[in-house]
Amino acid sequence: MSIKGIDFTGGEPLLVKEVFEYIEKARSLGLEVSLNSNALLLNKEIARFLKDNEVYLYVSIDGSNKDVFEKMRGKDNFDRLLNSIELINKFEIPFSVIFSISSLNYFDASNMVRFAKNIGARELCMIPVIPSGEAKNTRIYIGSDLLIRTIREVSEEAEREKYSVVLWCVPFMKSMNFNYVVIDECHVLDYIDLAPTGDIMLCDVIDMPLSEIRTKSLLEALKEVEQNKLYNLLKERDKLCLGCNVATFCKGGCYARAYILENDISKPDPYCPKVLSPSR
Repeated sequence: MSIKGIDFTGGEPLLVKEVFEYIEKARSLGLEVSLNSNALLLNKEIARFLKDNEVYLYVSIDGSNKDVFEKMRGKDNFDRLLNSIELINKFEIPFSVIFSISSLNYFDASNMVRFAKNIGARELCMIPVIPSGEAKNTRIYIGSDLLIRTIREVSEEAEREKYSVVLWCVPFMKSMNFNYVVIDECHVLDYIDLAPTGDIMLCDVIDMPLSEIRTKSLLEALKEVEQNKLYNLLKERDKLCLGCNVATFCKGGCYARAYILENDISKPDPYCPKVLSPSR
């Protein structure tokens, strides 16, 4: 089916003992493999396995110091993280850092640039916490203005450090001028979000299945996805923002935020400054 790679994420995938079998199977098929983990369960055996199987590692780190990190990850876990980073570097496992921007750590975002660089990460990936699930209940997500100010500070630090930062789930920021900050586009049309239930999801933060592979083959399921009205609606989202110079890239911004905050997937991203204030 010309699928090139697979990314194992969670929750915490290292809690699933079968994940190592899955990785070996994927590599035997010639697939590229990446793993999203908080790395707190990493040991020498796992590190050697990841290295031997050429797994790219994404490490979730929510703060550059003990106080900020342990607000999210629990007491005494920052030292465990640093021990895991030592193992990652000892076994020369290529990795990136993922920093989820929330009300608990946005003020530490610029510090993460130097932190990620100093621990040997190839890049720092940042994503704003989406107001879904428990994050919506606890309201730890931040608003658009604070998010944009935070990213501008990150950009300034990235330029000082000459270090690459990649932003996820904010494609509207493509219209802003950054030198060391790369804006990633939404990959809904070329990635598959597969839930533990076997459902193919519209997005991994929206509980909206488009098909399933419990009773269908993956090929059958993808054909069903391609016929889904919601899926096809996403292909037309760039038309929501006619006249915008990044509309083709941005495609109306994050449809998940539009659905969660505006209850309408056909609306543009409510975090986009041009949506908040069309005169901008």
